[in-house]
Amino acid sequence: MKLRQFGLWVILAFHAISFSAIAQSRSPKDWRTLEPNTVTLFSRSKYKDQFDGYGKSAFSFKRGVRDDNDREITRNNYELQYGNINLNGDSDWFTVTMTSDDRSRIKDLGVLQWSDIVEVPLLPASTELEGFRVPSKTETQDTSPNVARVVAGHLYVVHSKDSDSDFYTLFRVDNLLPSDQVSISWKVVPSPEK
Repeated sequence: MKLRQFGLWVILAFHAISFSAIAQSRSPKDWRTLEPNTVTLFSRSKYKDQFDGYGKSAFSFKRGVRDDNDREITRNNYELQYGNINLNGDSDWFTVTMTSDDRSRIKDLGVLQWSDIVEVPLLPASTELEGFRVPSKTETQDTSPNVARVVAGHLYVVHSKDSDSDFYTLFRVDNLLPSDQVSISWKVVPSPEK
């Protein structure tokens, strides 16, 4: 009888591990046909006194939640933040590097619709730990690979990489209320590196 119970526990444990692995696996091959998810983020610079921690400015693509929705899930580890940088009242910036072991990058792909994306663009993770800084007006995006200007109608690629994860996300700025809030649509997509 005890052997039968042990076998049942092994089977249940195997299924739990299998479902967990499936949930964390790469996105499906038909990612192009899936409708994107949506979320609205609020400028950290403008609302930092109204929301605890990173509140409604930080989002986890991996977990699909904003930081304010469930800190037990995010554990203050997210892949995108809006409005953490403020230059003379302009907080329309995305940042991706926040944890001590993060090598994530973001790239603005320009004005695009979801239907314009055929392949996921390659965006190698950083080979070393980098802080972030805002590019000057004469610099290009490539000089600050973990900061991007928020522009309505633009599509972005994020390669999120740290000790816990390594995945790609595409997102599009659908609506922007300057230096206040941004609504994005997003999809976790297959890595072009695999």
